[in-house]
Amino acid sequence: MSTSTDTALRRSLRRFTLGSGPLKRGSDRLQVAGRLVVVLALLVAPPLAVAATAATTSRLEALAAAGAAERSRVDAVLLEDAPEAGASGYGEQEPVTVPARAVWPVPGGTEREGIVLVSPHTAAGTAVPVWVDRDDGHVTSPPMDRSRIDGSAMGVGAVFLLGVPLATWTLYVVLCAALDAHRQRRWAQGWAAVEPEWGTRLL
Repeated sequence: MSTSTDTALRRSLRRFTLGSGPLKRGSDRLQVAGRLVVVLALLVAPPLAVAATAATTSRLEALAAAGAAERSRVDAVLLEDAPEAGASGYGEQEPVTVPARAVWPVPGGTEREGIVLVSPHTAAGTAVPVWVDRDDGHVTSPPMDRSRIDGSAMGVGAVFLLGVPLATWTLYVVLCAALDAHRQRRWAQGWAAVEPEWGTRLL
């Protein structure tokens, strides 16, 4: 390491620690501790994000497996032509699905009739896949798929990756503001104590 690089490193380290020596105040040491916590937050945020992502993925996979065990995917046959999409009145695009009556098999070898959501103008007799509850055969929502699991897990990881350093930095800013206010009060008190004596000497 060259002398200039070593000098620059020492200068940067001294600036980070707010100097040293007998003139260093307790508030300075507290601010340095706050800086160390900020650095620590930057270092631990990535492994925390990875751990949170893995834990969330594992939990959601278990929920998805339980949901799949409680559902079955069957083909529902439309009993009528699906209607056209109704106008929303807000200038929006027509909805992706519309309700239509259909019949589908349920556990026990029987059938259940009800409403399913299909594309507009789907013809009667068309088979459409639906998820049904294995206990009573009612149409239900599909279990969580891989993309939803990955998206949710990545979202949790991003909260830790960005949120931990951001929260720590915010607390550090608040700490610095409080320390600066404390230093101002101490300086004002010290000046109030010596100003009369200095004024007397000048006179």
